[in-house]
Amino acid sequence: MRPAATLSVFALLLAAPVTAQPNPVDMRSGCLTWTNVTGLISSSLFIVPSGSRFVLTDVAVSRAPYGGPFPAGGGPAIRLTINTGGTTPVGRWISTDRIESTDAPLQLHWTTGIVFEPNESVEAAASVQSGTAPTITVCWSGYLTPATTTSVNPGPSSSGGLALLARPNPARETTELSFRLDRAQRVLVGVFAVDGRRVRTLRRGTLDAGEHHVTWDGRDDCGRLVASGVYFAGVETADRRETRRIARLR
Repeated sequence: MRPAATLSVFALLLAAPVTAQPNPVDMRSGCLTWTNVTGLISSSLFIVPSGSRFVLTDVAVSRAPYGGPFPAGGGPAIRLTINTGGTTPVGRWISTDRIESTDAPLQLHWTTGIVFEPNESVEAAASVQSGTAPTITVCWSGYLTPATTTSVNPGPSSSGGLALLARPNPARETTELSFRLDRAQRVLVGVFAVDGRRVRTLRRGTLDAGEHHVTWDGRDDCGRLVASGVYFAGVETADRRETRRIARLR
């Protein structure tokens, strides 16, 4: 597995330049342990209180219980996603490197942090590639900052930035992705599996400013219908990325 600093990600990392060190009373942290995990599992790590933003700075992923020894035995590969939770979670950081059973705990640190808005849920999701993972522990830390502060530049909500939407969701036939560009620029539009694998490239090239619509017919790059399940649709430009969780039904 490559070092965390070189992880390949398809993610939305929101800049949060800070003019001063956060006050210790504003720091938040915790650990969550899942046991006997098969397939995809997700849980809320933290609910941002009203009147504050939360800047997530550090996450650690281990196969051991909190405070316990690192297991010597094997196990299936896993991947981690950090989302804004909700009825339709929004992917904020998606690892495309597998965490193998022989790898040390994964340590993630975002210098600028990932910003969550008031009342949003910070969600972690783990995808087990095959078999069952006896234990997965996610530890996290970050800090609160007043929602009125100018020291944090929050990323776009669904009404700003790329304004990526996926409709209908869930879908049995086609899913239309819509997004907006503020200027002509190169764009990559794709669909990804929960493990970060690219399923379909829908558009690659330069698009004009304005609203765009791209349709996914539920097929992969080889023309095969994908299985029912959860996928991620993503739009990436030179300076911004957005993802949306989408569900396919057959």
